[in-house]
Amino acid sequence: MNAVTNIMAGDGDDAFRASVVGASEVAALFGQHPWLTEFELWHRKAGNVATPDFTGNERAEWGVRLEPVIIEGACDRFGYQKMETPKRLTNEAGLGGHPDQMVMCPQRGRGILEVKTADWIVAKGWGDEPPLNYLLQVMSYMGLAGCDWGDVIVLVGGNELRRFQYQFRPVIWADIEARVAAFWRSIAAGDPPAADYTRDLPTISALYPEDNGDLIDLRTDNLAVDAADRWLTGKALEKQGKAQADAAQAELLDKLGTAGVALLDGMTVKCPTTKAQPDREITADDIGTIIKGRKSYRRFSIVEKRG
Repeated sequence: MNAVTNIMAGDGDDAFRASVVGASEVAALFGQHPWLTEFELWHRKAGNVATPDFTGNERAEWGVRLEPVIIEGACDRFGYQKMETPKRLTNEAGLGGHPDQMVMCPQRGRGILEVKTADWIVAKGWGDEPPLNYLLQVMSYMGLAGCDWGDVIVLVGGNELRRFQYQFRPVIWADIEARVAAFWRSIAAGDPPAADYTRDLPTISALYPEDNGDLIDLRTDNLAVDAADRWLTGKALEKQGKAQADAAQAELLDKLGTAGVALLDGMTVKCPTTKAQPDREITADDIGTIIKGRKSYRRFSIVEKRG
């Protein structure tokens, strides 16, 4: 989380981040990162695409603001004693990061905390453990800090503190370091990993933002032909799906009439009115200029009841 803190604070540590695979990025090398593929990570570190700017991201901002509060709460509840925490950690071989908090535990000695926030509905889907990308992140920090243990502390729903305790696993740490080393060798060799076409459209679009006017012949490329067929099929299904949804909405709206809400078994249909905004004149300097208003409209939605 400190990586986001520093990005938002504009602390000038971008050069360090560009020179390492961050602990929070390690999961991409295992195919276990929910928002980042190895393909995108490779092109970020190679300088081919920009790393996203988290400034203005509400979720990131409030996670950062709550971090010290969560740490204090965890110390009070679990008996940790805060220790001086380095701004950054690195193995000097391309792996690094910004740790959240080093602590001393009366029972386990020196360790590290990785702090997270999560919506309760998200955490409900975790089961007994948080996502693997969190575990790989805290394992990376354990290895970087030379700690025997690390805890993932999660504030769920803003009012429930959960702790997940982990011991250092040398085999996993060795695998992390090996994958990071192989990653940087591929950067040096200019050999990117294969794209995940189900996830990497934004990255590929960023790599090729403009055409050069050339014409290429892909008629003998069977994979290109298959991809084109799948695109056409997908677009047709998308159009068919919209038409189906529009027809269903029309039928339901006809049944609702002027009602704003309707109950069905296991579902609630909502179609409230958003009020119109009239045209209006603006400041005296711009008398006669009209800001166009907006007609009222109804927002249609269906909410399924959870079992």
